[in-house]
Amino acid sequence: MIVLDTSALSRAMRRDPAALAHAALHPPGQLLLVAPVAAEIWYGLARLPKDSRQQHLLTTEFHRWKRVLRWQSWGESAAETFGQQKAALEARGLLIDDWDIAIGAAAIVHGASVATCNPRHFSRLAGLEVLDWSRSPRPGKRSSN
Repeated sequence: MIVLDTSALSRAMRRDPAALAHAALHPPGQLLLVAPVAAEIWYGLARLPKDSRQQHLLTTEFHRWKRVLRWQSWGESAAETFGQQKAALEARGLLIDDWDIAIGAAAIVHGASVATCNPRHFSRLAGLEVLDWSRSPRPGKRSSN
């Protein structure tokens, strides 16, 4: 299973060839959406000029992707994992954005990898497999670097 982070989902929504190639390697039920990613996407859409062509197209794409992705909860276990991960990062002086920690925590709790176009931040989270969707997949690979 793979949790799409905001950068990977945003690129897929914009029909980035690399992100779409990675997504095509996996059956729809294997790709997951979590609340922190949905919140960031909704925020990005709300920042676009109201009733603009871009807002309409990206909102339509988000709704299309929500039908394909499987929603995973962000519950108490993810909240606990978030706290543990953030404290460990802080102790090492390696803080990253809280949303990234929340997304990573959800992936860890659900036994999933995280697909991102920003692997540097996510690679700081202990116990998380990070898949780089910023480049096209290598032939014969299932969506890893």
